[in-house]
Amino acid sequence: MIFFQILIFTAGIVLLSLSISGYGRLINLTIKKNFFLEIFLGFILITFLITIVHFFFKINLIISVLIFTLGILLFFFKGKFSQLRLSKITDINYLVIFLFLIPIFLSQKYHEDFGYYHLPYAIGFIEEKIIFGFANIDQSYVYNSIWLNLYSIFFLSDKNFDFLTLPSFLIYLNFILFSYHQIISKNEKTISDYFLLTAVFYFILKFTRISEFGVDLPATIFSVLSIYHFIKFSEIDFKKERKEYFFLTLIFSIFAIMIKLSTIPVILLPVFLYLKYFKDLNFEIFKLKFLFIYFLFITFFIQQFIFTGCIFFPSNSTCLNVSWFSEDNINISNRLELINKSYSSVGKNIITPEEYLKNFNWFGYWLKRNFIEILEHLLTIILPIFLFLFFQKKKIKNKLILNNKLGLYFFLILGLLFWLNFSPVYRFAIYLFLTLIFVLLIGKLTSRVFSKKVFIIFIISFVFFSSLKNIIRLTKVDKVFLGVIKIDNRYILNDQKYNQIRKVYKPDTRRNLKNGWQGRLCWNTPFICSYNKLELKKKNGYLIINK
Repeated sequence: MIFFQILIFTAGIVLLSLSISGYGRLINLTIKKNFFLEIFLGFILITFLITIVHFFFKINLIISVLIFTLGILLFFFKGKFSQLRLSKITDINYLVIFLFLIPIFLSQKYHEDFGYYHLPYAIGFIEEKIIFGFANIDQSYVYNSIWLNLYSIFFLSDKNFDFLTLPSFLIYLNFILFSYHQIISKNEKTISDYFLLTAVFYFILKFTRISEFGVDLPATIFSVLSIYHFIKFSEIDFKKERKEYFFLTLIFSIFAIMIKLSTIPVILLPVFLYLKYFKDLNFEIFKLKFLFIYFLFITFFIQQFIFTGCIFFPSNSTCLNVSWFSEDNINISNRLELINKSYSSVGKNIITPEEYLKNFNWFGYWLKRNFIEILEHLLTIILPIFLFLFFQKKKIKNKLILNNKLGLYFFLILGLLFWLNFSPVYRFAIYLFLTLIFVLLIGKLTSRVFSKKVFIIFIISFVFFSSLKNIIRLTKVDKVFLGVIKIDNRYILNDQKYNQIRKVYKPDTRRNLKNGWQGRLCWNTPFICSYNKLELKKKNGYLIINK
């Protein structure tokens, strides 16, 4: 039975990829786009479309089918079938990589935030059109990730959420194939190819459990894409091509920030390019395709305002005196800072929160808690590169130079300072550490003759390692299926005298003791699930939630 499901799953992945690529084709670039780049751009357009639609409608199965069908039509209308770029990909290794990565998606263990707010957030999209004061349901909705908007179109009938993590799997798979394609498709290697090599080795070895990384994974991928196209910009002398790479650097950095606020340093890259090459780029930002970035940006912050009453979290100066605004949502930034700086893990019983954050007192505690984890990740980046170098012959002459190093150094210094000051959790800075190791090792990488054969052996070996880890994991699972292992939580009414419009529920923690700390989370508790005291109103068909 599972083999038949995998066969259907494979066909579904192909159709979804064609559909997403169809939207990506709407963005016209003068440089040659490949199928994988179109998928990255397509994800951005689909997310924008869903966000706009949700302003006026609940997201249901009909809307989902229409969105994917339109994408497939665009794919075929924007290019003749006989000329499909996809058909040019004849290397059997693409199929091998895909098949080896499928076990990642089988019987996934939930990550810590899935039942907390990812699933309840998506349920909110299919239960109601956009909700004013949505953030008052739970503090996790205060800064919304635009990536979670995508989840709502991946529900099956009866709120089956087995495929809610499929967008993250698709973007991960596409990044691996994109990196492989970019590196092997040309004989002469460039600096940007070595950056992708650094990233793809790490991604395959470390991201072996797709569901455990939440929105950090897509945010990191789009950040890496922004850095990659920044380096591509620096390799090209032609003004027209540079303008296109500037656009890609900007759009991927903006989208990464919308997914995860901790990636905000990546915006420094397009800003650096714009200032340094102002004569070439000064009027470029007024072109039509750049207007799409601005519309995406505005749409995101309109949603943010409707959810919180603030245009930009956590700045109090951007909050308006609307009924659904709550001061509690502003104060959350202090609580998040304590969590990210490991106060609960190592400092809670030793020092007060105020003293912990004062004068970098937290740093020693934080380092003790995180040193081993950071070292492990850094070694996962460094060791595969050194092993790869061991099998390469030394070049007689090296002509490759990393241009715009000043921009990368500026980005790294400010990025790491921002990370340390606001959110020093390793997974929030993966893109920074990848860039740091790349900058440190680029001299060694470019001093060796690149062997395509060795590279392919490494990639196949790494995806086989990932597959083997997951196959061993699946042997310990009672039932192998496509989707997320579920927690069956009981729930009760959240007793409130105000709410006649909709019932508000909360997990029945007493009856959920068998589920451990997951028993305190909402999971697929009927919407609305909240521990907060809420006041609900309806106006012009829109739900308004006040604390």
